[in-house]
Amino acid sequence: MAFLFSITQIFDTMRNTSLTILLFFSLISVFAGCSIFNNDVEVEKRLSLYFEAESLGDTLSFEQDSIVITELKFSVDRFIVSGDDIEIGSSPDVSTFLFIYDLNATEERLVLDAGLGIADNLTFNSYSMFVEPVSDNAGIVDNDFYGEDTNYSMVIKGVYNAKNFEIKVSPTFDKELMYTPVTLSDVNETLVIGKLIDIRSIFINADDTILDPTESSNNASIIQRVQNNLEVEAFAVNFY
Repeated sequence: MAFLFSITQIFDTMRNTSLTILLFFSLISVFAGCSIFNNDVEVEKRLSLYFEAESLGDTLSFEQDSIVITELKFSVDRFIVSGDDIEIGSSPDVSTFLFIYDLNATEERLVLDAGLGIADNLTFNSYSMFVEPVSDNAGIVDNDFYGEDTNYSMVIKGVYNAKNFEIKVSPTFDKELMYTPVTLSDVNETLVIGKLIDIRSIFINADDTILDPTESSNNASIIQRVQNNLEVEAFAVNFY
């Protein structure tokens, strides 16, 4: 899978969003310009986290079947960035991060821009996320994650054979994603992590047939494919 993240796009996204687009957190707090980690330093390294769903909005076809995914989103209750000598976890005061990609997105979407709470020069090579259903007191504004009897951690919407469908499921899993080591060495430098999944890897089978999203018996396979096919790349940049 080829990553679509580029430094030009990252700068454009940062400029167009003023560092705050799609920041969904507990109590609907916006954390751009501050730290969501536990330490407090005057000059700190930063983290920018992006998400992209490749092939979202594309019509994928096989013989008489076709599918278009219009929205993919999942909830993470915490994450960790780490390296050989460092491990930094998001604050327990922040209970929900939503990763959302829909037809309104034309490039990678900024999910988070925040201070890491560290000033030291450090090398990172790992990002771990913990997918959990949204809690009742998360305070998020997206009602798709709330149900009458259960809450959800993954929602997928689209059109299959000219009929709208919606998948709402409640998987719980954690995943560590490794990337080429990135060293933060300059003042105010940012660790940029781009998270990517290709829609084709979820709904197109090895024989090019389409996995039927309207069959609930396929939900387990869809969840597993999302978990298996999430990837990241990372690099350092000084935006300031």
